[in-house]
Amino acid sequence: MNVTEYIASGILESYVMGAVSDQERREVECLSSIYPEVGRELDQLSEAIEQYAMLHSVEPPASIKAKLLQQLSFSNHEEEDDEQESDAIVRPMPVDMSSSHAHRTTWIVAACMGLAMLLFSFFLISKLRTNQNALASVRSRNDSLKTVASQLQADQAQSEQVVALLSQPALKRIELKGNKQAPEGDLFVFWNADTKQVAVTVKSLPVLPTDKQYQLWALVDGKPVDAGVFDAGSTNSATQPLNRSIARADAFAVTVEKRGGSPAPTMSTLLAISPVKA
Repeated sequence: MNVTEYIASGILESYVMGAVSDQERREVECLSSIYPEVGRELDQLSEAIEQYAMLHSVEPPASIKAKLLQQLSFSNHEEEDDEQESDAIVRPMPVDMSSSHAHRTTWIVAACMGLAMLLFSFFLISKLRTNQNALASVRSRNDSLKTVASQLQADQAQSEQVVALLSQPALKRIELKGNKQAPEGDLFVFWNADTKQVAVTVKSLPVLPTDKQYQLWALVDGKPVDAGVFDAGSTNSATQPLNRSIARADAFAVTVEKRGGSPAPTMSTLLAISPVKA
């Protein structure tokens, strides 16, 4: 169940106003006990309606109280007279039409005020919902900005690492040209035997499927050593530092492996190899 869509449907507002069927009422009460978000929203709506009702409550006119007391007194007096004067002639009591009309007008005004309060409550709930949606949108934008800021910080750290690597005097640059499987392949390997750091700059390599990556290998006494994985494409043309430490290397080679790298090179996908010049 999508709780956010259910809350936004307006069923909770109708429940608070008493404008739902028995089935809908049972459904709201059941879901509010299962999902804390629904329960909190229901509590907030009930509290908002209660606060609005207390703030805009209207005292009935004092004349209504007097009329009610007068009617009650008349009823008590009439019961006593029934016991003492059972043979009295019963005559119709005159009706004050102006008073009846005023009483009816009072209740019509009260009903209109109640309807106005109900409509205004729906307006307040709608404004509350709009504000909540706006707040959610702001939070979403903030999360996106935090993600962008984190990415920029990571890019800056990588750039500083590359600058530090390329400025080292003992750095060696090895160019790897593609074989017949990648005739136009071309990339540079930057390696410092003192710091054991390795980086690559791709000039031209085919773009691979999303489940594949290029893997660099350092050949030491004829044995391949994993030197890290890297990508190629328009967004990966900058120098990419690799997360492997290479202390010795007689040559470097590149193969195509599954994303994340392989513990041993797949020789059938070997694209380039070049020795390290002394």
